[in-house]
Amino acid sequence: YLLQAIGLLEESDWIHHYDLTLQLYSSAAEACFVLGKFDVLNELSREVIQNAVSLKDKIRVYFSLTSSLSSQGKMCDAIDFGLGVLEQLGETFPSNLDDDEVISDYVVRTSTMLAELDVEDVLKKEMIQDESEMFVMQLLGNMVVHSYAGRPRLCPVVSSRMVQLTLTHGVCRESAFAFAIFGSVVSRSPEDIMQGYALGKIALSLVKRPDTKGHLSRVYAAVYGLINCFVEPLQACEESHKYAYEAGLCTGDVEFANANALLVGCAGTQSGSDLQSLANQLSLYSGKMKEMNTKTFLTPTQVYECFARNLVGGTDDPTELIYGGNDLLSDMLETQNKNALSHYYFARMILAYIFGRYELATEMADQCRKAAPMMRNQRLVNEIFYLALIALASADEEAK
Repeated sequence: YLLQAIGLLEESDWIHHYDLTLQLYSSAAEACFVLGKFDVLNELSREVIQNAVSLKDKIRVYFSLTSSLSSQGKMCDAIDFGLGVLEQLGETFPSNLDDDEVISDYVVRTSTMLAELDVEDVLKKEMIQDESEMFVMQLLGNMVVHSYAGRPRLCPVVSSRMVQLTLTHGVCRESAFAFAIFGSVVSRSPEDIMQGYALGKIALSLVKRPDTKGHLSRVYAAVYGLINCFVEPLQACEESHKYAYEAGLCTGDVEFANANALLVGCAGTQSGSDLQSLANQLSLYSGKMKEMNTKTFLTPTQVYECFARNLVGGTDDPTELIYGGNDLLSDMLETQNKNALSHYYFARMILAYIFGRYELATEMADQCRKAAPMMRNQRLVNEIFYLALIALASADEEAK
């Protein structure tokens, strides 16, 4: 319907009916993102960028463009594009964002600001009033997922800045997600897990506020996928991800609905779920991702479907991760998604150990450690456990 309406417009309508024309093009671009029609999205966005009279009027298509790049597996491109838009909004970052000192500075400054506040002070903060700061928060929220998958060392910096803006200017829908991701950042050390858990609770409280709700899917992905999995049973986390998947689809938060689909597979394969039922569920999730032409979480979700089916039996070589006749590794190497590779090596490492291929298990273990994401996640405990088992098995083989 939106495209039909655009077809009825004339070139002069960008002058005589500016607001209507802008709304039609921006809304159509968003709809094309959800449907995975990225070529049409690019055409619509170009039209808005050429004719919009202010940066504010271009923001919606900028969101659509960054999200579409990410959905196509072009994480680094999405990050570079987002940083460029943020600079136009007056939000600049150091050029050496991956430097340890820069990361530490952002995290320490944010932790210091939080230490001076009571939890209730955060929960009762007024809504953000500055429109440009609202746009900055929205863009930063988009960039967190791009950076987690494609440039993990950027995550602590982006989430830190989002928390700082919330504490300085007020809360918005993105604030809950900011606290969730920052909570996962500070949870990297075992002694700080409970601090991260407390920040996760703040995120879950913020997402329930009537004036900040709407990002439940992404908040649940961060809280239950990166924090609570170290405090609560994985089975409970799996159910939360299933709920968040449906919530994400209902609210149009497609990217994070898909993130939760992946986390259902990751938690389910490690927590005693019925493997056949889990594989069937993951097959439905990946089918929906294909339908929407989104690639970010497709192959890692297929990894866990293959993992479950291989353990159930019926494959020629249960140590291979083959989907539809293709090796999933080759599909992953075509994208800029570093996080996907870590899921592949993790799953294949375990399969190789279980089926007694210790040399392959050692090779996968080495790759798994190299591809490990910066932030702790649901795989950590089993990753360390199997690394130890493989080391023992390798030592035993050498002794023989």
